[in-house]
Amino acid sequence: MFEKRLGEGIESETALLFERVDGGEWPLPETDRDTLAEFVALQMLRGPERRRQMESVAGGLFSKAAGQLGREKFGELASDIVGRPLSEADVDEMWSAVTNPGGFRLPQTARDHIQLMGEATGEIAGFLACRPWTLVRFTDRALITSDAPVSLVAHEQAGPWMGVGVRDARLVLYPMTRRIGLIMRNPFDGRYPTQDDLSALVENTRSGLLDDRSFGTIEIERTMNACTAARAASNIYHHPDDSQFVPFDFREK
Repeated sequence: MFEKRLGEGIESETALLFERVDGGEWPLPETDRDTLAEFVALQMLRGPERRRQMESVAGGLFSKAAGQLGREKFGELASDIVGRPLSEADVDEMWSAVTNPGGFRLPQTARDHIQLMGEATGEIAGFLACRPWTLVRFTDRALITSDAPVSLVAHEQAGPWMGVGVRDARLVLYPMTRRIGLIMRNPFDGRYPTQDDLSALVENTRSGLLDDRSFGTIEIERTMNACTAARAASNIYHHPDDSQFVPFDFREK
């Protein structure tokens, strides 16, 4: 039902925006720009990789709490949750799963996932809308997509152990179509912005004043497709004529 409502609402609106952009309109008016930002935010939150991330985070918190309780009290808690006394073998099995060094995933329901989208979409869309956007149009090259189509690119000085979020990413990449890519740039490039910088940025970006266009080069195509393929949860998608643009390591053998 939730997916159906999305299809009737923002997905239908965004499909018309895609047609207008494909027809040459750029930059978009402020309200349409906000709609596209919300749509891209939803693509970041609705995929299977987000559900797995939720399960991993919840499992990590649960494991930490279990470790603080200790096995004996954990067994008592588990029995209370189940509603009956558990055997030592049952507690041992649960304890082993929860304290597994490889990590424990706590299953999340579709309702949990929908609640996350409702709570986080607006905030993420706000951060995306406050980035200058570059529309990249390809002629001889093409873009692929996946079940996790939005890529966050960290700053070059960031270490491999550091995470990257939508607020601090150097770039946010999104393949709109096989011929059009969207690059959402970080206007500060690691600099700490002042309040005046932020005020001017919000005003200028929301109006589309800082948005621009770029010709699709081989380097941009390879970068975007490599990021898209690397972030895919299970599946990569492409036009039947574009298999050569799938990075070699991700092609079907």
